[in-house]
Order: sequence, then structure tokens, then C-alpha cells
Amino acid sequence: MARVNVFLKDDLLRALDAEARQAGTNRSALVQAALGHYLDTRAREREQAETRRRVDEACERMDALAGKLGAWDPVRIIIRRFRDSRAGAARVRERRPRASRRR
Repeated sequence: MARVNVFLKDDLLRALDAEARQAGTNRSALVQAALGHYLDTRAREREQAETRRRVDEACERMDALAGKLGAWDPVRIIIRRFRDSRAGAARVRERRPRASRRR
């Protein structure tokens, strides 16, 4: 493990020592835990920022594509085809003569 010298303001050092006593640990362990938490948080924030950037970029590409395609709504088209196919199937069933029951 490496040794590091850090300069702290007197009030920060007093608060650090008080927190370490309250937590039942030493100053070094508390600083390691706090720094680890800080670095993990910063890494997560950078990942989230990158994800937001990628989503924004994808939305811009989708908007550009939508501009090229015009008023095209694939969901509405798919639903219409489904309804039409069900209506057509219902008409076919209505036309079929029912088989008579034999006893």
C-alpha cells in the first residue's frame, strides 16, 4: 500500500478525526472509504452522462430519419393490417356454410 501526504485545513482534519472516532475506525481507513465512494460516484456519473449523450445522438438520428420519411407511422399501419386481416377472416367464417350435425 502506498503512503500519501495530504494537506488538510485544520477544521476539516478535526471533523475527519471526530468522524473516524465515531465510526470506530482510523483516519486512513475513513479517508480510503470516502475516496473510494467519491471515485465510484464520479465514474457512475460519467457513465450516465455518456449514456445520455448516446441517447440524445440516437434521438437526433431518429428525428432526421423521420424527417426524410415524412408522415409515416408503422404502428398504425401494422394495426390497420391486423384489423383488416381479422375482419377478412371474420367475413370468410360468415360465408362458410355450417356443417349439419348427423345423428
